[in-house]
Amino acid sequence: MIKLFSDAHCPNSHRTRIVLAEKELPVETTEIEADNLPADFLKINPYGKLPTVIDRDIVFFESSVVNEYLDERYPHPPLKPGSPAERAQMRLAVLQLERELYPLYIDTQNSRKKKDAIGKIKVYLTSLDVYLGRQQFFIGEQYTLADITLAPILWRLPSIGIDTAAWNNLEGYMDNLFERPAFERSLSEIEQMLRDY
Repeated sequence: MIKLFSDAHCPNSHRTRIVLAEKELPVETTEIEADNLPADFLKINPYGKLPTVIDRDIVFFESSVVNEYLDERYPHPPLKPGSPAERAQMRLAVLQLERELYPLYIDTQNSRKKKDAIGKIKVYLTSLDVYLGRQQFFIGEQYTLADITLAPILWRLPSIGIDTAAWNNLEGYMDNLFERPAFERSLSEIEQMLRDY
């Protein structure tokens, strides 16, 4: 049984919950708050990083590392492309999303930075809409860890006041992501409420 320590608010934890749901793996989830970490959790992971996964008594953290581990350890269904070139493209996409889009989302939680961050996210989404007019998923025609990295931020857009109605390609892509049974199973109660915000 895989053990997952997850923050119900956190897009990074959400990413790992999506991977676990896609793999249909048995998991024991403990929800904790990143700003109030219990002492027993810090004994397991002194870095205090969420999500944290324990599999076979080995502790993993950092969402991109955890997700790649899970995909390699439990290869069905595969969440990485088959060719080395496409896998490299996927890793670059994940890295860029973590460096660019995730910090902007975090900035939307800061009243002084929110307006600027939302403006930058809208510019990003406009480019993404054009890009998605040429392909079904983020890396070609296969659902991958890049899509899983993007999905939690897209899910949270209404909660930060961004309406996606003007971007038809993006809306179709979001429908494809959010209608996946695994995505629906991955949602915490808090995340379920975000779309009704």
